[in-house]
Amino acid sequence: MQRLSENPNTLLALYRISQAASSANTPRDAYIVIIEELQRLYDPHAAAICLINPNTSLLEIDYALGYPPNLPELAIHPGKGISGRAAFNGEPILCNDVETDPRYVKLIEGVRSKIAAPMIAGGQIIGALNVDRDHVDGFTEDDLDNLVHIANEASRVLQSVWRKRQLVMQSSQLNALIEVGQSIVSKFEIQSLWQTVTEAAHQLTGAGLCTLQLYESKEKKVSLQTVFPENLEFLDMVGDIAVTESLAGSAIRTKRQVEFSNITTPDYRDLHDVPHDSEVTSCLSTPMIYEGKVIGIINVFTRERHRFANSERRLLQAFASLAAVAAQNAELYSRVFNSEERLRKSERLTTLGLLSAEIAHEIRNPLTVIKLLFSSLDLQYPESDPRNKDKQVIREKIDHLEEIVSKVLSFGKAPEGIFTHWDIDDLIADTCLLVRHKMGQLKIDLRHHASSRKARVNGNKGQLQQVLLNLIINATDAMPKGGILTITTKVEQIERRSVVALYIEDTGSGIPENLVARIFDSFLTGKAEGTGLGLSIVKRILRSHHGDISVTDTSEHGTTMRIELPFVR
Repeated sequence: MQRLSENPNTLLALYRISQAASSANTPRDAYIVIIEELQRLYDPHAAAICLINPNTSLLEIDYALGYPPNLPELAIHPGKGISGRAAFNGEPILCNDVETDPRYVKLIEGVRSKIAAPMIAGGQIIGALNVDRDHVDGFTEDDLDNLVHIANEASRVLQSVWRKRQLVMQSSQLNALIEVGQSIVSKFEIQSLWQTVTEAAHQLTGAGLCTLQLYESKEKKVSLQTVFPENLEFLDMVGDIAVTESLAGSAIRTKRQVEFSNITTPDYRDLHDVPHDSEVTSCLSTPMIYEGKVIGIINVFTRERHRFANSERRLLQAFASLAAVAAQNAELYSRVFNSEERLRKSERLTTLGLLSAEIAHEIRNPLTVIKLLFSSLDLQYPESDPRNKDKQVIREKIDHLEEIVSKVLSFGKAPEGIFTHWDIDDLIADTCLLVRHKMGQLKIDLRHHASSRKARVNGNKGQLQQVLLNLIINATDAMPKGGILTITTKVEQIERRSVVALYIEDTGSGIPENLVARIFDSFLTGKAEGTGLGLSIVKRILRSHHGDISVTDTSEHGTTMRIELPFVR
């Protein structure tokens, strides 16, 4: 057998094929170079690059010379035909008369002799190269030996091109993941978020159909939320179903991705969330997991039978994790929004209570005078005199009015609430977590500098958070174009006693000089829609906690508020 080093034509072919590793941008570019060199070396009747399809496990002709254009129809099982046998056994084959060889499977006309060599990459057979001639005894052992070398180099080149394409694809997917991630984390309306997640999953994978289901752990049910492309009939038909009747059940139980290679078989007919009428074949179910709990499932369906590569799996898992975090962000945002609404409602109710109390207080004084004067008149009438009855009615109505006034004044008093020991920095951290997305939207950098020692206070958590939220909202109103809001905790010594001091510092426009002295008065406001009660309520709450609030500094560069509360050891 002629050694490779003694065949300059083969060496040149190997060199040209090796160059395709760097010059080819797609596998097709490499195929063209490989077939051109086979044509130059062998002047064949036909030649083909046959690769094993990972999804079907069939040997398919990816690129060929002298074969008809309907190449996908020429797929065969490894082990059948001469090329299939070479791919199955990993051994080259020389056949100088195909009509006498039982292994030969006729695919095209005119073939009389054939050589085939396996293509091996990374120790795994990926396909075979075959070359055909139209006459008997068309090849020698040297021809077969050269084809083995060509097949080895072609395998190395294709593996390099595939890796390069995979890197490009992964880079593209990463960019797409970042883009869709930015899109979904900015969604705070939950149903809009699910729609965006489903569309983004479809965009990332190019799948035929994508669905998103939420998991109700207490009821052991899944509910179909969105389908893309939109299919309202399927959405309405599926609705809420038991986990045991769902395709998503396996992913929920295992908390892992589950691949279904063929959902068109009868085994899947009883699963209500399988879109049987959508012409889909394979599915990958990916759980959305947050803090170890499954909150939902993203299902990606392909129209053709498909084996999901590890890169696709990792991409979808990362995307599902992003979606789970975005869902929690939306929930937190909803809580912040509701907290603000409750705060505003509380302010309106407090306004009504204070107005009622002030009116009742003003009525009580003249009512007391009327009662005293009426008693001093000492009106005495006979029982038969109608004026005696009128006198009794007047006395009863005065007592009734006094009772009403007392009730209004009593109702207007703020409840003391339940006081407990709290670490003030933990309470501040919880409050900052609630408002962090709102701060991000307003381009405000919220910073919290905790005390160097444990700062405990005795108070009502809800009321103290109301104080913090009110001050944070006021600070954001002063920074419409964004800025920095800093909350600093210190333990200070004042007149031989320890106090917890909170400094809330913003970079806003400051408080007008004429309002600083009266900033905590009721009904004083600089906002068109304000009630003027926010800071007065803050001061009243803090005083009920044996604390206080003051303005320590204000200018056009910002304002600093100081809260003082008793330190609890």
